Amino acid sequence: MNHSLETIAQDGNRCGEAPLWDFRRQRMVWTDIESSVVYAYDPARGEKSVINRGLMVAGIALNRDNSLVFAGSTGLHLWRCQDDFRTLATKHEGEAFFFNDILAGPHGRLYAGTVYWGPEGMQKSGKLYLFNTRGHARVVDDGIQLSNGLGLSPDDRTLYYADSAVRKIFAYDADGRTGSLSNKRVFVTVPGDEGLPDGLTIDAQGFVWCAQWYGGQVVRYDPEGRVERRIPMPVTQVSSLAFGGPDLTDLYITTAADSWPSKLAPPGYDFNVPCIGGSFYRLRLGIQGRREHVSSMC
Repeated sequence: MNHSLETIAQDGNRCGEAPLWDFRRQRMVWTDIESSVVYAYDPARGEKSVINRGLMVAGIALNRDNSLVFAGSTGLHLWRCQDDFRTLATKHEGEAFFFNDILAGPHGRLYAGTVYWGPEGMQKSGKLYLFNTRGHARVVDDGIQLSNGLGLSPDDRTLYYADSAVRKIFAYDADGRTGSLSNKRVFVTVPGDEGLPDGLTIDAQGFVWCAQWYGGQVVRYDPEGRVERRIPMPVTQVSSLAFGGPDLTDLYITTAADSWPSKLAPPGYDFNVPCIGGSFYRLRLGIQGRREHVSSMC
């Protein structure tokens, strides 16, 4: 299959992550975690801008009042503009939050995964939380080693969740009324000679797209977990992806320039390879994504 890859922003991201289409402003937003910068890209004008500096952001969601929800090393925040944000939550039952990806669900709730890794690897396991609209959290799964991508099926009945360290994407039955999860099962196990499952998104047909960190590719899985296609990338650290554009038919892909040495890499992986990443890309696929839900944090 012929895919035309465009470079939207060149080599600017030490760890690009959390791309999200802001349909209200017709722009793509994403974060560079390591630089504590959040960017926006206006495809109509072809312009990239900085919308926030100084706050470490690892996950982004749209909020109902035209604000954004930022999640990262200091908890969960409701953000309106530079230096105008309100902290919603910093800990739960005495444990400080260190968030990675987040996802707005139906009825305004928010799923958010925590991750606790240091130079020597995992410090402790993380949890998957569900926040109600007042910012109160409850644990809906735990024992997560390296929390990453989250996505909902088009009917909102299945939640997908990547745990990179165990090389699996899990699926859960999701209760749209309460947000509760049940029937956890393995949707995909990524082979040891490929990269790690990182950020993910779901298209309108219910296929799951996943970025492969260390793997230099994007993989599309059918609803049964079978590989439907692989899209090779010119860099190895492919971190996340999201559909955007007026018709949601463009796939935006983040990558990371800072090498992350880890025992999780596939055998023979070169941590010093020159084409690690850092650019922000777009693929014009003609496959339609789905509009993400909007949270109702207040």
